[in-house]
Amino acid sequence: MSKKKDIEIQVVDTDAGVNLVIGKKIVAEIIENDGKFLLRENGKDKAQYKNYSVALEEAIKNYNLSL
Repeated sequence: MSKKKDIEIQVVDTDAGVNLVIGKKIVAEIIENDGKFLLRENGKDKAQYKNYSVALEEAIKNYNLSL
């Protein structure tokens, strides 16, 4: 059986936007650009969203899928 483990995600404000940190690793950055939110993972631009909450949700979803 699989063990269910809680994952703590920190949302850290920066000058450029927001970093999503899990443990000591930055898994994604969300950068506001002209009213849109750019999702960057591993230094590569992934997608651009109209809402911050959608960008945050996608970043978390992408991290969980890559485990």
